[in-house]
Amino acid sequence: TLGRVQEQVQRLLRTQYRDVYADVSITRLRTVRVYVVGEAEHPGAYDVSSLSTPLNAEFAADGPTQNGSLRVLQHWRGGKLLQTIDVYDLLLHGVTGNLIPLADGDTVRIPTVGSQVTVEGMVRRPDIYELRDEETLAGVIQLAGGILPAATLKHIEVQRLVAHKERTMLSFDVLEKGGKEAIEKQLAAFHVQD
Repeated sequence: TLGRVQEQVQRLLRTQYRDVYADVSITRLRTVRVYVVGEAEHPGAYDVSSLSTPLNAEFAADGPTQNGSLRVLQHWRGGKLLQTIDVYDLLLHGVTGNLIPLADGDTVRIPTVGSQVTVEGMVRRPDIYELRDEETLAGVIQLAGGILPAATLKHIEVQRLVAHKERTMLSFDVLEKGGKEAIEKQLAAFHVQD
């Protein structure tokens, strides 16, 4: 790393000189060619900085199409899946995690969108969300940023498409007795689906 190089140069110079400080900088980064495939707006080969991550490659390809996953991003090297990145960590929480830098010839794949739910009403971020590990109403509400202080949980409606042909309306009434823990338990007991 650049930090280790700077330490080693300083250590070597201190064997010859007293009170020396060395500063090492990079004037030019090499580029690597990576391939963005799948449901990308502009799939193809991209020359990116050698410090780039799969997220940088996805942005270079202008992100996913309408049919592409805004959540799952796969990083492949030599036919082996190195990592699967949950892009929601960046979009909703600003966290990028420990991303492996891209190497020459790597492939970044944007798969087709997975199961989705639409959240409307008194939540902080009403929108369409792609499900990954969220299986309950509590998980979906958390994706939507939580409920607003003015919201009431006495009546929640869940519209569900059954067998791709009929819609059903499920009413879910939360009993607000027992405080926040009791409410969370009730929301966690209600399972959601695509």
